[in-house]
Amino acid sequence: MIIRMKKYTFLVYHREYEMFLDAVRERGLLHVKERKGGEVEDAALREKMQLLKRIRDAVQFLHHREAELVETAGDIDAMKVLHDFEAMRREREVAEQELQTLQKDVHQLEPWGDFSWESVERLAEDGWEMNFFSTSSRRWEKDWPEKYNAFIISETGTTTFFVTVTPEGEKVNIDADPVRLPEHSLSYVRSEMGKLGEKIAEIDAAYDEYAAKYIPELEQLQLKVQQEFDFDKVVLNSPRSAEDKVVVLEGYIPENESKDFDQFLETQGVYYEATYPDLKEKVPVLLKNNWFTRMFETIGDLYALPNYKELDLTPYYAPFYWIFFGFCLGDAGYGLVLALIGFIMAGRVKPDMKGPMKLLGTLGLATIIFGLISGTVFGMSLYEMKFSFYGTLADRMAAKGKTINDELFTMALALGAIQILFGMFIKAANEKHQFGWKYAYGTIGWLVLIVGGLIVYLMSQLGVNPSVVNIVMYVVIGVGFLGAFLFNNPERNVFTNFGVGLWDAYNMVTGVMGDLLSYIRLFALGVSSAILGYVFNSLAMQLSPDIPVVKILVMIVILLIGHGITIFMSTLGAFVHPMRLTFVEFYKNSGFAGGGLRYTPFKKRIS
Repeated sequence: MIIRMKKYTFLVYHREYEMFLDAVRERGLLHVKERKGGEVEDAALREKMQLLKRIRDAVQFLHHREAELVETAGDIDAMKVLHDFEAMRREREVAEQELQTLQKDVHQLEPWGDFSWESVERLAEDGWEMNFFSTSSRRWEKDWPEKYNAFIISETGTTTFFVTVTPEGEKVNIDADPVRLPEHSLSYVRSEMGKLGEKIAEIDAAYDEYAAKYIPELEQLQLKVQQEFDFDKVVLNSPRSAEDKVVVLEGYIPENESKDFDQFLETQGVYYEATYPDLKEKVPVLLKNNWFTRMFETIGDLYALPNYKELDLTPYYAPFYWIFFGFCLGDAGYGLVLALIGFIMAGRVKPDMKGPMKLLGTLGLATIIFGLISGTVFGMSLYEMKFSFYGTLADRMAAKGKTINDELFTMALALGAIQILFGMFIKAANEKHQFGWKYAYGTIGWLVLIVGGLIVYLMSQLGVNPSVVNIVMYVVIGVGFLGAFLFNNPERNVFTNFGVGLWDAYNMVTGVMGDLLSYIRLFALGVSSAILGYVFNSLAMQLSPDIPVVKILVMIVILLIGHGITIFMSTLGAFVHPMRLTFVEFYKNSGFAGGGLRYTPFKKRIS
C-alpha cells in the first residue's frame, strides 16, 4: 500500500531560514522537493559529492580487508586518515606499475643471462661494438660465428638469442631481429622487484591496520559530510522571492504524520500551507505492507517503485512469487535446507540482511510444500519409490493414464492463467484508482469476455439448460463488446474506439497466449531440479567402490558436492524466473507503470 502524502509549502524569512531548517531536520519527516539541475550547477555541492564518493570508496575498500576492529585512543582526524589512505593507494598503484615494467624487463633479459653492462662499455672503449639479436633456430646459419663474430647466448624453444662482437663502425647485415635490452642487469632488476614487493607488502599491512583502526571514524565522517550535503542541497532547492527576503521551501510528509508535524510548525512561527499534492507532480512514494508482503518489497525494488498515482502491486504479486519459487525448486529436501539457512541466519546477520534471510527461509517453506506435492526429496521420487500414500496416488494417476508430471504441467498453466486474469482485474482497479471508472471500461469489457466465456463453457459442460446458457452467452458478448470495442476510451469517439478495439483484440489473443505459455517454465525448472538431484544420486551409487566404510565416505562426498551444486543452480533459477513472470507477464497485464520516487526524509544522520 502506498501511504498518502501531504504537500507542505513554507515561506520563511531569510535570516531565520537555516535555524528553521535545523528544526525541520531534527523532526526527520519532510521529503524536500528538488529543483531540476540545481545540485549539479552548484560547485560547493559538487565538491561535497566528490568528497562523499572518496570516503565511500575508502570505506568499501577497507571493509574488504576483513580486519578485526580494534579500539583507538584519543581524537582522530578522519580527514587526515582519508588523505593518508589515498596517498597510500596512489603509492601502491605507482609501485604496481613499476613492478609490471620490471617484470617485462626480466622477461627480456632472462634469455641473455645476468651480464654486466660495464663489460659491454669496456668493449666499446677498446673499439668493439656488441649487438644483440634473436632469430628462429631454423634460420641460424653456421657461418655467422666466423662471418660476424657471432656467439649464441641461449636457445629458448624455437628461438636463438645471440650477440655479434664487431669492430666499432662496422655494419652488421644479418638476417635476424635486433634486440633492444633494458640498460640494467638481470640481478639489478630482480633486486628492484624485490624492493617493490616489500613496499607493496608494507602498504597492504598498513591497509589492514587502517581497516582495524579507522573504519568507524571514516563512517562517521561520511555521515557528517552527507548531513552537510543534505542541508546544502535543501538550501539550494529553496528558491527566494520578495527581493531575496523570503525563502520558499516545498516538501512532502506522510499524511499520518501531518498532525504532529502541524503542531511542531505552530511553534516555529513560519507561514505554511498543507495540501494534498496534484497527481501530476512527482510525489515521493512510501510503502506500508504487512510482515509477509514487506519481505517481497526487495524483489519489487529490483525493477521499480510504483508511482504515487497507481496501486502498490507488492501485496498482489507476493503470494504468486512465493508459490512460483516453490514450484521452480520443487524439492522438499532443498526447501528444508533453504528454510534452515534463512531462519537461522536471520538471527545472526546485520539488520539490513535480516529481511532477505527471512525471505529465503519463507521461500524454503514454499519449496517444501511443492516438494511434497511433486513427491521429490533430494532428487528421490517418492511416487516412483511407492513411498507410503505416494504409491496409492501413483496407481490412481496411472489408471487414468497420467503421471505426476502431467498434473504439474497442468498446474503451471492454471497458475499462469490465474495470475494473468488477476493482473487484468488489478489493471481495471488501477485505472479506476487513477482516472475513474470510465477509463476502466475497456479492461472490464475484456474481463467480461474472458471470464464470462469460461463461465458459459462450464455451464454447458455441467449440463445447464441450453436456453439459460444462451442467455448468459449473449449477455457476456454484449456487455464485453460494449466495454472492449465501443467505450474503451472516453476521450475518443465510438468509431475510433472500435478500430482500437480490433487492434486490442489481436494483441489480446497473441499476447495472452504468449504470456500463458511462458508459465510452462515453472514446470520445466521443477523437473530439471529433480533430474539434477536424481543424476547425482545415481552417480553416488555407481561411482562408490565396493569397500566397506570407503563406499559410504565416497557416497557422502559425491552427494554433498552434487546436491550443493544443484541447490545453488536451481535456487538461482527459482529466484530469476518468477521475477521474469512478475516483471513481464504480471506487470504488463496489470498495467504497471512504475518510476516512483522513494520517500527520503530530510533528517539528521549524526548527532
